[in-house]
Amino acid sequence: MFAAALLAALLSQSPLSYQGVTDRGPRPKPTLVRLGNAGFSFNDPVFGTRLWRVTDRLTRADAPDRSFRTPSATHQNAWSADSSYFYVVSNGGTIVPFAFDKASGRFSRLATLRFYIEPQFSYVNDSVIYGSASGGSLRTIDQYDFGSGSYARLLDLDALVAGMQGTYVGGIASSAGSPERILTFFGGTSQDRHRYVVVFDRDDPRKRMLLDSVASTLDGKPLPATLNFHLHHAAIDRSGRFVALYPTADDLAAPRKAAQVYMWDTLMGVITPLPVLEAHSGGHDAYGYGVAVNKDCCATTTWDAAQWQFRRLSAPAASRDLISPILAPKEIQLSDHPTWNNARPDRLVPFVSATYRYGVSAVEWRPWDDEIVAGQTDVGEGSAEVVRLAQHRSNVANDDTPGVIGFWYTPRPNVSRDGRWVLFTSNWEKTLGSDPQGVAGEKARQDVFLLRLNSVDDEEDAPFEPLRITTAAIPNGRVKRVYTASLDASRPAAWRVTSGTLPPGLTLTASGQITGTPGSSGQWTFDVTAMEDASFTTRTFMIVITK
Repeated sequence: MFAAALLAALLSQSPLSYQGVTDRGPRPKPTLVRLGNAGFSFNDPVFGTRLWRVTDRLTRADAPDRSFRTPSATHQNAWSADSSYFYVVSNGGTIVPFAFDKASGRFSRLATLRFYIEPQFSYVNDSVIYGSASGGSLRTIDQYDFGSGSYARLLDLDALVAGMQGTYVGGIASSAGSPERILTFFGGTSQDRHRYVVVFDRDDPRKRMLLDSVASTLDGKPLPATLNFHLHHAAIDRSGRFVALYPTADDLAAPRKAAQVYMWDTLMGVITPLPVLEAHSGGHDAYGYGVAVNKDCCATTTWDAAQWQFRRLSAPAASRDLISPILAPKEIQLSDHPTWNNARPDRLVPFVSATYRYGVSAVEWRPWDDEIVAGQTDVGEGSAEVVRLAQHRSNVANDDTPGVIGFWYTPRPNVSRDGRWVLFTSNWEKTLGSDPQGVAGEKARQDVFLLRLNSVDDEEDAPFEPLRITTAAIPNGRVKRVYTASLDASRPAAWRVTSGTLPPGLTLTASGQITGTPGSSGQWTFDVTAMEDASFTTRTFMIVITK
């Protein structure tokens, strides 16, 4: 069933490039389009992209004038695997789902979901979304199935760690590989007090890893290196192999002075710190299959805020610049939120981002400022093409202190799995009315908008073939006799024993050779994993050693 769902998801593969303006000429903002009610459609007056207004002041008829937003973290997947559904977030964390017809762009609101955290749509099952259901202990991982209209429990975190009363789940994420893995971080009584990360297989939650970032342990055993920090956030790449750990602001500062990000290779058992200066790991980031992008500068260019880094997570400390030459004049007060839900395991495709200027900047208006863009990733050093899609028209300045960002005003785009649609947040230059429950300095209403991406061409790519172990069984051996066996996969991979042990005297090389001289008789069962950057797969084998 999982393989069929994975194949169905991969048949709607993301385009390799998009239609749109790619020049580097500044585009001043024209007069605002006068918006109609939710469902109103129009073309961006500068770049021509088709947009829809998804929400308005009456989307929640029982609570008029509330704001609606995309998820606070663009790591979240707000789209179902085949774009049949998406969700938006309203005041107080209310999760409002919509049914979506990707052929026409039509959408209709569904009943509010019973999750108290921002949920995560499955990347492989179109009707399933993961979260933590309200009304219970606040320490469970649950799913909702739009097909059956029912909730189901996946994991009770109280069964993993004792003494969790008063704590809650900080966030949830999932992979798009096989097996489908779910990540959650938890254990805090408030934000930035979490310390636990659990990664488990969706179809067999008993297969899991529990990391304690404060005690620096994995499944109760000391890690090779000390972490000693609380968690602000945690994320998992699409392959399910790599987990990013983000220390809190307090831990980034003295005396701890933690690195900006720690990249955990769950198969190799290695955690790599990524200091912001040495690894260019600053800014917001997004993950593909064993790869990542983040807005920081610079590996080879001179410094500018409109620069992104590309890195392979198997060697995460090294990165390369995507933009060359950089824009001029130099700009510092520019940030963004990238989204890469459209990543593919077989090809590098563009990520989508939305930039926003902030502060009192005297720098002249530049291309990409306050725009939704798509950045190319399948190029060498520099030379990435940036496709300009739309102006998001969200004024991110705090109402009371214009030099400070109002977080909920930031556009935070969220791209669909098939790379054809993008949700984003906008206060439409603060013209959408006021929000009676807006936080201090952010009283202007926000709505969610939808943008359609047009591909340059749709190549007839063959569906991606997941990595497979082709060896069905391995031979038995005899005590004190030289032993050799080969493990094979559908394409070159690195090999590792990930559960159990080989017979004493035998070792597994990275190339898949089991060699050595068995020292004792018996029966040994173990799991081996074949891995590459974009995927991995595991199979259980048994060796019997006789006298």
